[in-house]
This record gives sequence, C-alpha cells and structure tokens, in this order.
Amino acid sequence: MRRPLLCLLILGGTIGRVALAQCPDGTPPPCGRPARPAPPTPNSVAVLYFANQSRDTADAFLADGLTEEIIIRLAQVPRLDVKSRFEVARFRGRAAQDPLALGQALRAAYLVTGSVQRAGDRVRLRYEVIRAATRRNVGGDVIDRASSDLLTVESDIARQVATAITGQLLPEERSRLTWRLTSDPVAYEEYLRGLEEVNHSFGEAALRSAVARFDRAIARDSSFAAAFVGKAHAWVNLADGYVPPREGYGQARAAAAAALVLDSSQASAYAMLGWAALALDLDAHEAERLGRRALALYPGGDQPHQLLCNVLLAEGRIDESFEEGRRAWQADSLAVANSFTYAWILILGHRLDSAAALLPRLRTILPPDVADALDGMLLAARGDLRGAAHLLSWQFYGGMLAGSYVRALLARGDTASARATVDSMLAARTPGYYNPVALAQAYAALGDVDKGIEWLRRAFDERTSFLVVVRWDDELAPLRADPRYAALDRQLRY
Repeated sequence: MRRPLLCLLILGGTIGRVALAQCPDGTPPPCGRPARPAPPTPNSVAVLYFANQSRDTADAFLADGLTEEIIIRLAQVPRLDVKSRFEVARFRGRAAQDPLALGQALRAAYLVTGSVQRAGDRVRLRYEVIRAATRRNVGGDVIDRASSDLLTVESDIARQVATAITGQLLPEERSRLTWRLTSDPVAYEEYLRGLEEVNHSFGEAALRSAVARFDRAIARDSSFAAAFVGKAHAWVNLADGYVPPREGYGQARAAAAAALVLDSSQASAYAMLGWAALALDLDAHEAERLGRRALALYPGGDQPHQLLCNVLLAEGRIDESFEEGRRAWQADSLAVANSFTYAWILILGHRLDSAAALLPRLRTILPPDVADALDGMLLAARGDLRGAAHLLSWQFYGGMLAGSYVRALLARGDTASARATVDSMLAARTPGYYNPVALAQAYAALGDVDKGIEWLRRAFDERTSFLVVVRWDDELAPLRADPRYAALDRQLRY
C-alpha cells in the first residue's frame, strides 16, 4: 500500500485542498469534537470469516464459501442487520480478539465465528454466536459430516444464528433460510468454487473457469437454479471485455431465463436479464424495469444495484447512478466489479475528490493491475495525462482505458507510439475480441473523426454495453458533434 502522504499528493490534489475538503477524522467541515459512534442496532450481526484448519490450503475456498453463503442467507431475513463481506473481511483472522472491541469496531451486536477442518472424507465445522456487549456465548455447535453431506450446512447454521438473535423465526424467514440449493454435493462444491472465481477476478481465465464449473454443477443437477444464475453472471463479466457482446449477453440471457423457469424468486437472474436488455436491445427502460424487479425480491443484493447504476448512467440520471453504484459497492465491496464500477463512475462523472478519497481503500481490495488502472484514470481526469501513462494500458478489459492511454501518449508528444497502439488494438480483434468503443475513442483522440464514426457504428452493431457512456463521455465528444452520429443515437431506447 502507498504511504498516506503520497496518496494525498497523487490522488487528492494539494495537501491544502484536501484539508479544506474534510476534517482530520474524514468528516466534512466544520470540524469539531469527534462524534461518539452510534451503538449497533439490536439485531445486527457480523459473520467473521471461518478459519481454514485443513492441512490442504486449497480447502480455503470451502471456509470462505460457507462464510459467504451464511452471510447471504442471513441477509434474506429483513429483521437482521447483516454486515457485508467487505466489512468483516477487514477482521479476517482476528476472531480471537475481545468480542466487545470487535463488536464496537464492526458496529455489530452479535458476532459469529467458526472454523472448518477437512480430514479425508469428513468435515468438522465449529461455530459460535457471541453477544458482543456481554461476551456471552448465546449459540453454537460442532458439526461433523461427510464431505458429501455439506449441502445444508450453511442453511442450518444461518437458521440457528437467526434464531439465537431474534428468538423465533417467522414462517417466511424459516423458509428462506432452509431452502436447499441442490441435492448434489459435487455440484454444490463446483458452485462454491465458481462463485469464488467470478466474484474475485476480472481476468478472462478465471471467468471462463467459473463458467466451466457452473456447467459441471448444472450437468450434475439440472434443477440447480443458482448455478444457472452464476453462469449468467460469469458471461456478463466476459462480455465486452473478452468475448463479443452478442455471444456473452446472449449466453447470459439464456442462463438467466433457465434459472427463472426453475425458481422465479432468483433476484440476480432478473438483473442478468437486465444486462442483456441494456446491451442486446439497447433498451434502458426494460433494463431498469428488470433491475427494479430484482431489487424488490432482494433489496440487499449487489447485482440489482450494479445493473441500475449502469442503466441510470445510460439515461443521463447521473446522481442516481452514483447512488446505485455506492449501494452496490456497500452491498458487496469484495466483488471486483462492484469496486471498480463505483470508482469508474465517480471518475467519469467528474466526482474526482470522492474518487480520490475512495481509491486508497480500494487498493487494499483490488488486484494491483485494476487498482493501477483506476489511479491512471483519475490522474488523466485531473489533466495529468503524462503522469497517467505508466498506469494505463490499451489491453485492459477490452480497451476500457485505451482512449485515455492514446491521449496520454499524444500528451507526451509521442504520436508514433499512439498510432502504433491503435494498430495493436486493430490486430487484437483478429484472434480474439477488442471493444470497438475503445477504437472510436482512440481515433477521436487522433483527430480522425471518419474512422471514429466507423468504429462507433460497429459498436452499435456489436451491441456492446460500453455504449452506456456514448451520450456524455468526454472522449467521444468529437464524434457526437459529427452529423452522422444522430442516426446512431436514434437506435438507443433511452
């Protein structure tokens, strides 16, 4: 992590400017005595990441996956205030600390701690529920099961945790907590591994591996609705960056539709259909309708908010887009896409001080190349194109940074390298996929409006969701000023 002073100089402007923007405790002026933090709500709970006590470190996915499934299950009980994965991840490995201090730091009235140990074909899980203020154990158990019989563990634990906190579950809450995802243990393990890959990486290899894992889960249990949703999510992330949008969003639409046939309550499936409507149909209104439906089914879910963030951006409702991006990030800040998108929206929307305050925190979460990309975008947006060049790459996620990178080379006076980069971008479309919006931005930077319009037309034909920024992205402004742009714009259903 960078030194704090360096972060202030690079990301926050001058020290004086930052000092005017906030108080020493990070709050807005006027500055005064720090306010006493509000006490946790009575039904607030933090599920700390379970410790992996297996000899094989590869089993860490099991401890993490079960922890995250328990968090997701508990979040479906509206009476509970469940802390997000990001909030608890900061306390990984600190479950042995004083519960009172941990509860105060997490603003949680209850803590759930545990461990997972696999030995041969047996798995032992230990967990306990602690009332933080009194340090008293109010629930817990030791569960010994065969590796092939882990299908209901997270629902069993979630049910017992919720009961310990609320006293008695309502029938609807009990139903939500005990719903079985699948009856096949191998399918369940493939599903957990697929979730780990799709949530923690922006890379093509991990996303394709996730698709393969979800496919194996579905092959073993064709009624596994959540695996279809996971597959749709992986294809949405592959689209635009690594595969043609018609392929990626088409696969996502088919998988999400299959999930809803099996289980119409799958909120994330509606969100995946919304992505397909936004990209394939250029229909922001239908995408918003699907996003709102997903949100009604699962208000605490990150994927409905993530979709709505992009939909509202496309519709020019910028302030609302910022808010949905923030909500997606708060719902699940450990998902790479949520963290990246929130910062990206802030930068493109010229909320540069907010982005600068956020980026040091994101650097502790994101892979280094993704964090560098955001730092470079922020520097470019502040006008320091020369300083941004070494952080930008024309190859990042289908060319998302290519326009800024070409402008940075031109700012250095290196026109030859800028043109060579565009040649490399064109060549990248032969063996694989490269986003035409990136080429439109690059040609606009070079002042070649004719080729810029040509590639923007291809972007419409290929149905990339990068078009959500077409009406207001600064890098595309020279193309919007051309009379030929109007015919393209009329295709947008928003």
